[in-house]
Amino acid sequence: MKNTNMHKLLSVAFSAMLLGTAATATAQNSTVELTPEHFAQLDKDESGGISKQEYEQFMRDSFRQLDTDGSNSLSPAEASKIMTPEQFASVDKNNDGEISLDELIEQVMRDFDRQDRNNDGTLQP
Repeated sequence: MKNTNMHKLLSVAFSAMLLGTAATATAQNSTVELTPEHFAQLDKDESGGISKQEYEQFMRDSFRQLDTDGSNSLSPAEASKIMTPEQFASVDKNNDGEISLDELIEQVMRDFDRQDRNNDGTLQP
């Protein structure tokens, strides 16, 4: 996938998952939906849905791509490609000014669970 497509997909995926948090509710007033094309890119096993495992792996891979300085954390500058400052602050649970992989995964998987309306471990288009 091209780098610009990855940033667009990642931005949409983060926005869609994080919109339910209080910090982003005030920052953004519209709902972001993953398009069928976005779903197809995330649905690696072509099951017709995005499993928790597919989403978590996507987020882990994305974290590594965004961590351009190899520090194993995302600075506000690195995260600014896909997150608003409000989203960054809501994910940075220990308020150290960086987002660790653990902080990111904890947040996006909690958001995944909230979006999984029927609790089957899969997001459907």
